[in-house]
Amino acid sequence: MRYGTPSQPAHRATADGGLVLLVRGIGSGGQHRPSPAPLLPRVPVQRGRRRAAVARPSVEPQRAVQWLTQGLAGIIVLGLVLMIGFLVTASDRRQPEPVAPAVAQPPSLGDVFGPSDVVRPAGAAGAYRIEMRHYGRDCAEATTGSLGALLARNGCSEVVRAGLLSPYEGYQVTAGVFALADAEAAATVNDLVREQVVGGLGGFRTLPASSGDPAAASMGWHVRGNLLLYCVITRPDGALVLDDDPYAKRITAEIVDNHLGGAAL
Repeated sequence: MRYGTPSQPAHRATADGGLVLLVRGIGSGGQHRPSPAPLLPRVPVQRGRRRAAVARPSVEPQRAVQWLTQGLAGIIVLGLVLMIGFLVTASDRRQPEPVAPAVAQPPSLGDVFGPSDVVRPAGAAGAYRIEMRHYGRDCAEATTGSLGALLARNGCSEVVRAGLLSPYEGYQVTAGVFALADAEAAATVNDLVREQVVGGLGGFRTLPASSGDPAAASMGWHVRGNLLLYCVITRPDGALVLDDDPYAKRITAEIVDNHLGGAAL
């Protein structure tokens, strides 16, 4: 008996599915072994898929590193910007604000003698004790004769004065400051005061009024800017103060030049 050739479906199975059909024959004492079917080429489909799946994770870390680098660079830039802004702001705060130039103004006449009860001019042998103060807008009340009208015509607006007891043999001093319209007005008054005093037309009143007779007193004055500085010196015994009286000269220098002059400047 001989095996027949494979049927048509079997042939298709062999060709399509890669199966090999072995045919055995029995005949006149021998076997017939068909030649082996050729091997089909291997298609590395699954290996290729595995390689692709393995290659993907190597891309993701690179992107992560790039993102991390970019993020760190952004943080560094932001930090530098914030630091520069802080330094600029701190520098602006340290810079002093511009100060407007000071405008020269006369001192307040109320501060000429200060709050203390004594005055200590430079070079004085002792302190002058303040016995009375006076401040007013009417300049005439601090003068005698026609000197008050002269001051009013030159814009005298206020006067401050004090009665002092000097450290020299009980000499009494009336010292004060008149505020005139301007420096030109003060210069005009300075030229006319001597005529008033020497001619007996007017002068400065003592403070208190009972401190001595102005006619027997020694008077001294100077001009600083728009201010007229003066002093009246009387003896404790009421006698005439001579022009060469050493105490009168010293008192005039210490009160008018040193104290009032310093306060005016």
